[in-house]
Amino acid sequence: MKKTTRLISLLLAAFLLTASLASCDWGVHPVPEDGFSSSSEPFTPHQFGADDAAAMGVRIGMTQEQVKKILGAPDEERDGTGDGFIYGTCIDYLYKGFSLSFFDVNEGNDLTLGTIVLHSPEVSFAGGLHVGSTKEDVLNAFTYEKEPEPLYFSTMEESCGDYIYGNINSSWFIEEKPTDEMYCAYINRYGEEYDNSYMMEYYYYPPLNWNADKSHCSGEYYGAIFYLDSETDIVTGIRIELGLSEY
Repeated sequence: MKKTTRLISLLLAAFLLTASLASCDWGVHPVPEDGFSSSSEPFTPHQFGADDAAAMGVRIGMTQEQVKKILGAPDEERDGTGDGFIYGTCIDYLYKGFSLSFFDVNEGNDLTLGTIVLHSPEVSFAGGLHVGSTKEDVLNAFTYEKEPEPLYFSTMEESCGDYIYGNINSSWFIEEKPTDEMYCAYINRYGEEYDNSYMMEYYYYPPLNWNADKSHCSGEYYGAIFYLDSETDIVTGIRIELGLSEY
């Protein structure tokens, strides 16, 4: 998990949408309704969506108080802002086997759950996936195409992975200026030679907000990133996140 997802893992944010993360004017993000995916419920393979951005009975978008009502007080609470943090205020909740990060997404009001990180085999994500699951487990949990297209980042001449489903690229985005929701997933092997690991990444983009002449857009995304060991194809960590992109 040495790679930073902000640098190399967001396909659209990397060369389609320029992530607008320097300021934290996210607007008020509504707390989603109950009924999201749970590892204890039947799970039919499908494209990753906002309802899958959940684990341990909590989901992206909940407030600190809502989380505490479900999970109880964390084992440890700390300031996660740190140097270079670009989401404003951040508070981390540490529990056994997983951690939660709350960001200042509501313009100074309640902090909102923006990241869930799982690092123990005892903690499951959608479809029962967990640290220790295999590459095949991940592929079988969500929809995937049998003959995926190769993945290229920006001006790369050689593929750095494969799409799992979807094949969104920058030229299509600029030409079509999509207003519908978008789904995309891929295996990202960029930088694998440096730390002997790679990522399987799943993203869901709700409809984007375009200005009148469609010269500018903004919107949020939900993501699930699985970190795997290159030699064993075993999941070593799982990150579930909410972010904003701007083009």
